[in-house]
Order: sequence, then C-alpha cells, then structure tokens
Amino acid sequence: MNFKKKINSKNKVFNIIGLISLPIIVLILLESSFNFFGDSENYYEKSSSTSQLQTKKDLLEEKESFEYKKKEDLVSSNKDLDVQNSNEKDVLNKNTKKNNNIAKSEVNKKDKLSLNLNTKKTDSLKAFEDPMKTVNFLHQGLRKISSNNNPDLKNVLKVINRTYDAEKMLKMIIGADWKNQENEKKKELIAVFKEYISKNYLKRFSKINDVSFSNEKKEKISSEFFLVRSNLVIKKEKISIDYLLSFRDNTWKIFDVLLDGSVSEIATKKSEFRIYIKEKKIDELIEALKKFNSQIQS
Repeated sequence: MNFKKKINSKNKVFNIIGLISLPIIVLILLESSFNFFGDSENYYEKSSSTSQLQTKKDLLEEKESFEYKKKEDLVSSNKDLDVQNSNEKDVLNKNTKKNNNIAKSEVNKKDKLSLNLNTKKTDSLKAFEDPMKTVNFLHQGLRKISSNNNPDLKNVLKVINRTYDAEKMLKMIIGADWKNQENEKKKELIAVFKEYISKNYLKRFSKINDVSFSNEKKEKISSEFFLVRSNLVIKKEKISIDYLLSFRDNTWKIFDVLLDGSVSEIATKKSEFRIYIKEKKIDELIEALKKFNSQIQS
C-alpha cells in the first residue's frame, strides 16, 4: 500500500515536472524557430542586396563598356572624317595652287605685254619731253618727205599729230568765238586743220631735194613756253624758221611757226580765214579747208 502510494507520488511529481517542462520546451522551440526564420530573412535580405549590388555593378560595367565602345567608334569615325577632310583639303589646296599659278602666269604675261607696250610708248614719247626733241622729230619727218618720191599722207599726219597743237592754234586763229562752238564741230575742224597742215608740208617739201636743218637752239620764254630757233638749208641757202612750243598733256608741242623770225603762221591764217571768222561761218571754213585738202594730191 505504501509502495503504491510512493509510486503514485513519483508519478505525480513527474507529471508536474513534465507539465512544467513542456511550456518551457515549447518556448525554446518557438524561439529557435523565430531565430531560424529571422536569420533566413536576414540572409535572404543580405543575399538579395548582394545580388542587387552585383546586378547594378554588372549593369554599370556593361554600360561603361558600351559607352567606351561608342566613344571608340565615334573617335574612329572622327578620325576617318578628319582623314577624308584632310584629303579633300589637300586636293582643294592643290587645285587652288594650280589655279593661282595659272592666274599668276596670265598676270605675268599681261604685265610683260603691258610693260613692252608701255616701254614702246614711252620710247616713242621721249621726243616730247624736251621742246628741242619735238622740233627734231618734225624735221626728221620733213626730210623723209623730201627724200621720198611718193610720200605717204598717213605718215605725215602722224608726225603732225605728235608735234603740233592744232587745237591751240585754232583757238588763237578764231578767237573768242571758239568757245561757242559745239564739241563735235571743234573735233571736225581740228581734224581738217591737221590734214591742211600736213598737205601744205607735202606740197612744199615734196618739190625740194637735199633738205637739212642747222643751228638749232632753244630759248625759255616762261615755264610753259619755249622758242626753238633753227635754219632750213636748201642748196646752201638758209631760211630762218623759229618754233613756239607750249607744254600740254606732259609733252611739248608747236603752236606757231615764225618764218624769217617775224612772219607768224597764226597771223597768216587769221588773215586767210578772216571772212569766215568775222561772220562766224565755221561750217563754211570747214568746207573751204576740205576743198583745199582735196585739191592737193596725197
């Protein structure tokens, strides 16, 4: 009896201990479970975070690689473009240099041609830089008329054009009425008068042989006027011929001739043309000179 009671008492004690221990075990298990899940979540979060970081890193590396490749392609493209532009620029420079050389060559040719023409022109006009040379040039032309059986009017006209100031002579002959004439009429009268002078020289000197000129000297009257004294020699006979010259258009030209040192050509022509001048019949004067010119054989 006592033994059974002891056993029952022990069983009660074990049961009580079991009841007391069970909640404790349950709590321990629950806490372990919570810790496990918490650790799992932390691990998952860490793992997820690490994975995201790795993914971002991979994406950044891929992006950098793409951008680097893009830059390389762009640099390569720019290099190709620079090479192309450089080649085009070289071709353009070569063409430009070629064109410049051609242009320079043409300019040099023109300059040489212009220089030659100007040199010839300058050489031909040197006779007008000094009044004595102007007179000498006239005398050379007159000697050619005398030595030529068939003198050419064109050549004589060239000599007169270069040595005579026909416009100044007509101004002095006609006087104040000259400025009232129309320009076209003035030009016509000047041309007819030059032909008149030329044909007079042809008429006189074509009949004379062995003409020469001597004792030429010049006298300065003013800064704009010179008197050149000379002698016409025909078969040892001397005739005094003096020339009055004025400076115009950078050259010295004759505007009056004095025979025997006193008979003025201007005065003589004034007397010859007085009817036309007095009545202001310039048109009739032109016709009279044309008629005279037509009567003298060229």
